[in-house]
Amino acid sequence: MKSYIFIGSVEYSAHCLRALLNMKVNVTDILCPYRKAARINSDYCDLGVVARNYSKKVLYFNKINEMEPVIRMKKPDAVFVLGLSQIIPLSMLDIPKLGWIGSHPSLLPKNRGRHPIIWAIANGMKKSGVTLFWIDEKVDAGDIWAQAEFDILLTDSASDIYRKMIETTIALLSRKIPELESGIVVRTPQNHAEATYLRKRSIKDGEIDWRMSSRRIYNLVRALDRPYPGAHFIYKGHSVKVWKVEEVLDGENYAEPGKVLKTYPNGGLLVKAGDHCIRILDCELRKNIEEGDYL
Repeated sequence: MKSYIFIGSVEYSAHCLRALLNMKVNVTDILCPYRKAARINSDYCDLGVVARNYSKKVLYFNKINEMEPVIRMKKPDAVFVLGLSQIIPLSMLDIPKLGWIGSHPSLLPKNRGRHPIIWAIANGMKKSGVTLFWIDEKVDAGDIWAQAEFDILLTDSASDIYRKMIETTIALLSRKIPELESGIVVRTPQNHAEATYLRKRSIKDGEIDWRMSSRRIYNLVRALDRPYPGAHFIYKGHSVKVWKVEEVLDGENYAEPGKVLKTYPNGGLLVKAGDHCIRILDCELRKNIEEGDYL
């Protein structure tokens, strides 16, 4: 039986780890960054919660390079890095016999880089997927081990796509682990000429500009739904989180973008967008907004 080390830091990682342990894969060590070291991840998960259910312990770190002596001593066949926002140092790439297996929630070589789930939904993509790949010296550029796509429905929010990402990854692991155990190592080089890249998002990217089309606003809100930090708009200098909206295609309406056309008893708002209207169904509103106000 081959030996593996598992590294992760988010809810996705916890599901993948649980799946591998349920498959009786020989995971000798589980590594997880401290919460403070993974503060950029709104979906951070302490893998100790999973490990304890399997009578295993977790080694915690701030930077992954701190774990180099441990990993060298263990001499694993492979290291799974499923959900870690840190780059593996070049000095550590030669440690496992087979290599480091990473994951990326896109169909590589398309959409390398940061926040691919958020960008996919915000940009209105209809398909994405998961790629398991062999980590090398370049980010998201290593040979592909396994890949599968899934649909992005217009009704899907980030939580729906997050679930699809988990389910797709677990299905790939279930199919590929037996190969790995039997010594079959698949490496399919990426076509780097077809690579596209996504930039890191900022807080400003999550701000609703009411001059956007209603569809663009709708996509932005569902892209930043939980487990992500939420879209927001600014009202009288305060940031208001928005979790759920719907488009209202009400024909011609010549009000200025951002004008509140209607308020609802439950706190909802009907707001003019660049073309049609947006009905806000769920937001963290702390100040009363009246009909006729501008956001």
